[in-house]
Amino acid sequence: MNLEQDKNTENEKTESLNDQEVTNEEAAETIAQETPDLDKENKVEEAVSAEEESNAETSSLEVESVEEQNSTEEAANESTSENENVSDSEEKEGEEASDSSESTEEVSPNQYYEKILNKIKEVLETKDWGLISNEFSNLSLHIGEGPEPDEESKKLLSEFEELKADFEERKKAHYEELNRKREENLKKKKELLKQFADIINEEKWTATKEVSQIKNNWDRITQIPRDEIDALNERFESFMKEFDSHKVDRLVKKLEKEEDNLTLKLLLLDKMDALNVRSDDPKADFKTLIKEYDDLHNQWKKIGRVPNEKNQMVWDRFNAAEDAFNSLRFKNDKEYREKVEKSLKKKKKLIAEAEALVDNENIAQAARKVNKLHNAWKKTGNLPQKDENELWDRFKAATDAFNEKKSENIDVLREQEEKNYAKKLELIELAQATQDTEDFDKGHQAMQKLMDEWKKIGPVQRKKSTKIWKKFKAAMDVFYERRRDHFKDRRGEEKENLEKKKNILDKLKELKTHEDPVKAVEEAKKLQEEFKNAGYVPIKSKNKIWKQYREACDVIYERFRASGSDLGMERELASEGVEPADRKKVIKLRKEKSDIKKDVSKLESESIQYEEAKTYFKPTNKGNKLRDELQEKIDKVGEKLETKKKRMSEINRALKELMSSDEEE
Repeated sequence: MNLEQDKNTENEKTESLNDQEVTNEEAAETIAQETPDLDKENKVEEAVSAEEESNAETSSLEVESVEEQNSTEEAANESTSENENVSDSEEKEGEEASDSSESTEEVSPNQYYEKILNKIKEVLETKDWGLISNEFSNLSLHIGEGPEPDEESKKLLSEFEELKADFEERKKAHYEELNRKREENLKKKKELLKQFADIINEEKWTATKEVSQIKNNWDRITQIPRDEIDALNERFESFMKEFDSHKVDRLVKKLEKEEDNLTLKLLLLDKMDALNVRSDDPKADFKTLIKEYDDLHNQWKKIGRVPNEKNQMVWDRFNAAEDAFNSLRFKNDKEYREKVEKSLKKKKKLIAEAEALVDNENIAQAARKVNKLHNAWKKTGNLPQKDENELWDRFKAATDAFNEKKSENIDVLREQEEKNYAKKLELIELAQATQDTEDFDKGHQAMQKLMDEWKKIGPVQRKKSTKIWKKFKAAMDVFYERRRDHFKDRRGEEKENLEKKKNILDKLKELKTHEDPVKAVEEAKKLQEEFKNAGYVPIKSKNKIWKQYREACDVIYERFRASGSDLGMERELASEGVEPADRKKVIKLRKEKSDIKKDVSKLESESIQYEEAKTYFKPTNKGNKLRDELQEKIDKVGEKLETKKKRMSEINRALKELMSSDEEE
């Protein structure tokens, strides 16, 4: 290398050593912040020492220099001159050492720099910022002392520099983030000091919980700027000493507070006793008494501890007063007594069901019922404490007995669960076969039936339960999603149907003033049929247009009925040559026919209304139930219509026979 290269190499060595010193200081500072022990400075020295040992290990990468080789050869020559009678074996060993030295000299630049690159890549995997920084410095020195790089070696050196630049950038970001956290932690600690100072200044010597919380938060915060550590710790310790120095004050205030609490609780007990005296009256107003009792109970809960030697006595009096109130309430409050008796009856029933589980051969089904019984017990109202404890012991003994049986028959339980699993798999297949149906009414009924059967089947193993439920539910979701989309597509049709019905309604309104009521009715019947077949309309318009439709039809048929009076029909029949005896029969049949027509019209309108209402319920559990109820109503209306139409046919035949007999005569 020429003189300029030697100078550059020397500068690089100096910069690398400076970087190494800075890195050592940063690593020491980091360890000091992250290790909140009393001997922080010793740990910093240990960290620096550890890094120096690491530097020593990395020196194994150095290739022997020419001076070291010369030194080795001189030592070999001196050894030869001192031992002229060397053996053949020793000469052979010397030759092997010489060959080894020559092989070291023959390391290619590419091998030399590749070894350095591999070493730094290995160190980068450690994520140790201090170690990596030192290794970059040491290896940079070796690069400066290495052989002249060829074209391949320059690529390796370029990669080394890229790794170094990337590391320096990440190291800078790391320490910037570390400093940011330290500043943030500094603010937190200063805020904790402020809170502590407020407690001291306000002489809140009983605020032990607040101080304990402050100390816990203080200890959790470790990394702060190094120059702030001593001052902050010194101030915090001074606050802690000041607070601890008032332990006697705290104890005195605590005892005084407990005595005050005792006085308050004894006063409340006296009030509870007085309230019990008022409760021992069949005419007592328990709504007022309960409100007063609850108020006393809430006050009791807000009062703190009492002296230990008085605690048991106070609690005994409180429980006795509470039991006495409940007993008097049960005795004199009929409503409460009925409620308690109802709860008592329910809980005894639950106990009987729990006791019967032991004899149930279907252990899997019984296991699921145990959970239901526990939930039902929680929802059942409370009883007086004595009865509550007694019944709970019986209930718990019954469920414990079943659980013991379940544990002893775990193989039977698993077999039953497997059978249930197979049954549910069959239901999943049926649900998947139904999910793509185009008949949404029948599909809905089928899905509801499958759901009911699913609920009746006992439980399966927990690890399988969720998986098969998701499959079953997925099939149902596919069907009901398609069903929802189907009804969404009908929204546009409903708007078109609304316009059709409005047009029909306009024509019906014109018939209200028609000069011939009979022809008006004939036209109205045609329009009613069109109205019926027009389809569903949007729900927000359904009631309005239906009301207008009924009003128009009522006017038309009312005019028709008025025109068809007995006198008018008598004249009409006489002109047609009907005998007087047959006229009354014809008039009677025509009246009945008219009434039936009205009934048929109303029933048809009612059926249309139910059909329209059926579409407005979403396919949920509640909506499906309502749809089923509407379908039942539609079926009943259909049966009535069938009966009416049958009677109408009979009347028409009778009228035809009467009219034809007169014509023949």
